[in-house]
Amino acid sequence: MLTAFVPREIASGETRVAATPETVARLVKAGFAVQIETGAGKGALIDDAAYEKAGAAIAADAAAGYGAADLILKYHVPTLEE
Repeated sequence: MLTAFVPREIASGETRVAATPETVARLVKAGFAVQIETGAGKGALIDDAAYEKAGAAIAADAAAGYGAADLILKYHVPTLEE
């Protein structure tokens, strides 16, 4: 099974998130395991519970998510620091 990871955006002023709960549900239906970094949807007013309800697991931090991912969904270049 492939794993998709959605980290939170750390660019100043960024409120978008690369996946919505609807997107997560589609990925899960397609056979992906999906991990969302905790708080990734906060700027877009999407809480972690909505992602969990769609089938995602919540990752405590980006480092673990990046290490386990086959696919990363992100607007900006992935980094571990602001």
